[in-house]
Amino acid sequence: MPNRRVFLSGVAATLAAPAFAAETADREFRIIRDGDDIGSHRLDAAVGANGFEIAITIRIAVKILGITAYRYEMDNREVWREGRIVSVDSRVNDDGTEDRCIINAREDVLSIEGSRFSGEAALDAVTTSYYAAPFLERRPWLSTQSGAPLELSINQDSRERWWNVRGELDTNLGYDDAGEWIACEFDAGGEPARYEIASGSGRIGELWSSA
Repeated sequence: MPNRRVFLSGVAATLAAPAFAAETADREFRIIRDGDDIGSHRLDAAVGANGFEIAITIRIAVKILGITAYRYEMDNREVWREGRIVSVDSRVNDDGTEDRCIINAREDVLSIEGSRFSGEAALDAVTTSYYAAPFLERRPWLSTQSGAPLELSINQDSRERWWNVRGELDTNLGYDDAGEWIACEFDAGGEPARYEIASGSGRIGELWSSA
Protein backbone atom coordinates (compact mmCIF):
# COMPACT_ATOMS: atom_id res chain seq x y z
CA MET A 1 0.00 0.00 0.00
CA PRO A 2 1.49 3.39 -0.91
CA ASN A 3 2.49 5.80 1.81
CA ARG A 4 -0.47 8.18 2.38
CA ARG A 5 1.71 11.27 2.78
CA VAL A 6 3.66 10.56 -0.42
CA PHE A 7 0.40 9.83 -2.27
CA LEU A 8 -1.23 13.09 -1.15
CA SER A 9 1.92 15.05 -1.98
CA GLY A 10 1.83 13.58 -5.46
CA VAL A 11 -1.82 14.54 -5.90
CA ALA A 12 -1.13 18.09 -4.72
CA ALA A 13 1.78 18.41 -7.15
CA THR A 14 -0.39 17.18 -10.01
CA LEU A 15 -3.15 19.65 -9.19
CA ALA A 16 -0.65 22.50 -8.93
CA ALA A 17 1.04 21.73 -12.26
CA PRO A 18 -0.05 23.90 -15.20
CA ALA A 19 -2.53 22.25 -17.54
CA PHE A 20 -0.73 23.77 -20.54
CA ALA A 21 3.06 23.70 -20.78
CA ALA A 22 4.17 26.92 -22.46
CA GLU A 23 6.52 27.02 -25.45
CA THR A 24 8.92 29.93 -25.31
CA ALA A 25 11.31 31.94 -27.49
CA ASP A 26 13.34 35.08 -26.95
CA ARG A 27 15.60 37.45 -28.83
CA GLU A 28 17.65 40.50 -27.93
CA PHE A 29 18.99 43.02 -30.42
CA ARG A 30 21.77 45.51 -29.89
CA ILE A 31 20.98 48.89 -31.42
CA ILE A 32 23.96 50.43 -33.23
CA ARG A 33 23.99 54.08 -34.32
CA ASP A 34 26.90 55.42 -36.32
CA GLY A 35 29.07 52.65 -34.86
CA ASP A 36 28.02 53.22 -31.23
CA ASP A 37 25.95 50.84 -29.11
CA ILE A 38 22.98 52.95 -27.98
CA GLY A 39 20.65 50.37 -26.47
CA SER A 40 18.70 47.16 -26.77
CA HIS A 41 15.41 45.74 -28.00
CA ARG A 42 14.33 42.52 -26.24
CA LEU A 43 11.44 40.16 -27.01
CA ASP A 44 10.27 37.37 -24.69
CA ALA A 45 7.49 35.23 -26.16
CA ALA A 46 5.45 32.25 -25.04
CA VAL A 47 2.47 30.24 -26.22
CA GLY A 48 0.26 28.97 -23.43
CA ALA A 49 -3.37 28.57 -22.49
CA ASN A 50 -4.11 32.25 -23.28
CA GLY A 51 -2.54 32.15 -26.74
CA PHE A 52 0.62 33.93 -27.89
CA GLU A 53 2.03 36.40 -25.36
CA ILE A 54 5.05 38.60 -25.86
CA ALA A 55 6.87 41.17 -23.73
CA ILE A 56 8.83 43.79 -25.66
CA THR A 57 11.35 45.99 -23.86
CA ILE A 58 13.27 48.77 -25.60
CA ARG A 59 15.93 50.90 -23.94
CA ILE A 60 17.83 53.57 -25.89
CA ALA A 61 20.22 56.20 -24.62
CA VAL A 62 22.16 58.39 -27.05
CA LYS A 63 25.12 60.01 -25.34
CA ILE A 64 27.24 62.95 -26.42
CA LEU A 65 30.51 63.47 -24.51
CA GLY A 66 29.21 61.10 -21.83
CA ILE A 67 25.94 62.99 -21.32
CA THR A 68 22.62 61.42 -22.33
CA ALA A 69 21.21 63.62 -25.08
CA TYR A 70 18.22 61.43 -25.90
CA ARG A 71 16.41 58.62 -24.09
CA TYR A 72 13.68 56.23 -25.26
CA GLU A 73 11.98 53.51 -23.21
CA MET A 74 9.17 51.14 -24.18
CA ASP A 75 7.46 48.42 -22.16
CA ASN A 76 4.92 46.59 -24.31
CA ARG A 77 2.83 43.48 -23.61
CA GLU A 78 0.85 41.87 -26.44
CA VAL A 79 -1.53 38.89 -26.46
CA TRP A 80 -2.65 37.24 -29.72
CA ARG A 81 -4.86 34.30 -30.61
CA GLU A 82 -5.30 32.74 -34.07
CA GLY A 83 -3.32 35.55 -35.68
CA ARG A 84 -5.40 38.35 -34.17
CA ILE A 85 -4.78 40.84 -31.40
CA VAL A 86 -6.43 40.05 -28.08
CA SER A 87 -4.82 42.90 -26.15
CA VAL A 88 -1.91 45.35 -26.20
CA ASP A 89 -0.63 47.39 -23.26
CA SER A 90 2.30 49.57 -24.27
CA ARG A 91 3.88 52.47 -22.36
CA VAL A 92 6.58 54.74 -23.79
CA ASN A 93 8.84 57.46 -22.45
CA ASP A 94 10.08 59.30 -25.53
CA ASP A 95 12.72 61.60 -24.04
CA GLY A 96 10.31 62.84 -21.38
CA THR A 97 7.11 62.64 -23.44
CA GLU A 98 4.78 59.93 -22.15
CA ASP A 99 2.90 57.90 -24.77
CA ARG A 100 0.62 54.88 -24.49
CA CYS A 101 -1.26 52.35 -26.59
CA ILE A 102 -4.02 50.23 -25.07
CA ILE A 103 -5.85 47.84 -27.41
CA ASN A 104 -8.57 45.33 -26.57
CA ALA A 105 -10.47 43.04 -28.91
CA ARG A 106 -14.25 43.35 -28.83
CA GLU A 107 -16.70 41.09 -30.61
CA ASP A 108 -16.04 42.43 -34.11
CA VAL A 109 -13.55 45.29 -33.73
CA LEU A 110 -10.40 46.41 -31.94
CA SER A 111 -10.92 49.17 -29.39
CA ILE A 112 -7.94 51.54 -29.14
CA GLU A 113 -7.08 54.08 -26.44
CA GLY A 114 -3.83 55.79 -27.32
CA SER A 115 -1.98 59.00 -26.61
CA ARG A 116 -2.55 60.18 -30.21
CA PHE A 117 -5.52 58.12 -31.32
CA SER A 118 -8.67 56.75 -29.73
CA GLY A 119 -11.10 54.76 -31.82
CA GLU A 120 -11.50 51.44 -33.55
CA ALA A 121 -9.68 49.26 -36.06
CA ALA A 122 -10.40 46.06 -37.94
CA LEU A 123 -9.65 42.77 -36.22
CA ASP A 124 -7.03 41.99 -38.89
CA ALA A 125 -4.87 44.95 -37.84
CA VAL A 126 -1.33 44.28 -36.62
CA THR A 127 1.16 46.15 -34.44
CA THR A 128 4.42 47.89 -35.29
CA SER A 129 6.33 45.09 -33.56
CA TYR A 130 7.72 43.38 -36.69
CA TYR A 131 8.34 39.91 -35.21
CA ALA A 132 6.08 37.96 -37.60
CA ALA A 133 6.63 38.20 -41.36
CA PRO A 134 2.86 37.93 -42.13
CA PHE A 135 2.52 41.44 -40.65
CA LEU A 136 3.99 42.69 -43.95
CA GLU A 137 0.82 41.64 -45.76
CA ARG A 138 -1.68 43.01 -43.24
CA ARG A 139 -3.19 46.48 -42.79
CA PRO A 140 -3.43 48.66 -40.90
CA TRP A 141 -0.34 48.74 -38.72
CA LEU A 142 -1.17 50.20 -35.31
CA SER A 143 1.55 52.22 -33.60
CA THR A 144 2.53 50.60 -30.31
CA GLN A 145 3.69 54.03 -29.18
CA SER A 146 0.55 56.07 -29.82
CA GLY A 147 -2.19 53.66 -30.97
CA ALA A 148 -2.56 55.45 -34.31
CA PRO A 149 -3.27 53.48 -37.51
CA LEU A 150 -0.39 54.31 -39.87
CA GLU A 151 -0.49 55.10 -43.59
CA LEU A 152 2.27 52.93 -45.07
CA SER A 153 3.61 51.38 -48.24
CA ILE A 154 5.65 48.19 -47.94
CA ASN A 155 7.81 46.95 -50.81
CA GLN A 156 10.49 44.35 -51.22
CA ASP A 157 14.06 45.67 -51.11
CA SER A 158 16.71 44.81 -53.70
CA ARG A 159 18.30 42.64 -51.02
CA GLU A 160 16.79 39.21 -50.62
CA ARG A 161 14.30 38.92 -47.74
CA TRP A 162 14.46 42.64 -46.93
CA TRP A 163 11.43 44.94 -46.99
CA ASN A 164 11.16 48.74 -47.09
CA VAL A 165 8.46 50.34 -44.97
CA ARG A 166 7.69 53.94 -45.96
CA GLY A 167 5.16 56.58 -44.95
CA GLU A 168 4.31 57.43 -41.36
CA LEU A 169 6.94 54.86 -40.38
CA ASP A 170 10.27 54.66 -42.21
CA THR A 171 12.38 51.55 -41.69
CA ASN A 172 13.91 48.54 -43.44
CA LEU A 173 13.17 45.06 -42.06
CA GLY A 174 15.08 41.83 -42.66
CA TYR A 175 13.76 38.28 -42.22
CA ASP A 176 15.42 34.90 -42.62
CA ASP A 177 14.26 32.25 -45.09
CA ALA A 178 11.76 30.92 -42.52
CA GLY A 179 10.21 34.37 -41.98
CA GLU A 180 11.89 35.10 -38.65
CA TRP A 181 12.65 38.79 -37.96
CA ILE A 182 16.42 39.18 -37.74
CA ALA A 183 17.35 42.75 -38.74
CA CYS A 184 16.22 46.38 -38.85
CA GLU A 185 17.62 49.62 -40.28
CA PHE A 186 16.38 53.17 -39.74
CA ASP A 187 17.44 56.80 -39.51
CA ALA A 188 18.13 57.95 -35.96
CA GLY A 189 18.48 61.69 -35.74
CA GLY A 190 20.25 61.96 -39.08
CA GLU A 191 22.57 59.00 -38.46
CA PRO A 192 22.07 55.43 -39.71
CA ALA A 193 21.06 52.90 -37.07
CA ARG A 194 20.71 49.13 -37.25
CA TYR A 195 19.81 46.13 -35.15
CA GLU A 196 22.26 43.28 -34.51
CA ILE A 197 21.20 40.06 -32.79
CA ALA A 198 22.91 39.78 -29.40
CA SER A 199 21.22 36.60 -28.16
CA GLY A 200 18.16 34.45 -28.68
CA SER A 201 16.52 31.06 -28.54
CA GLY A 202 13.53 29.54 -30.33
CA ARG A 203 11.54 31.09 -33.15
CA ILE A 204 9.16 33.89 -32.22
CA GLY A 205 7.41 34.10 -35.60
CA GLU A 206 6.63 30.39 -35.53
CA LEU A 207 5.16 30.67 -32.04
CA TRP A 208 2.93 33.54 -33.18
CA SER A 209 1.71 31.48 -36.13
CA SER A 210 0.97 28.47 -33.93
CA ALA A 211 -1.16 30.22 -31.32
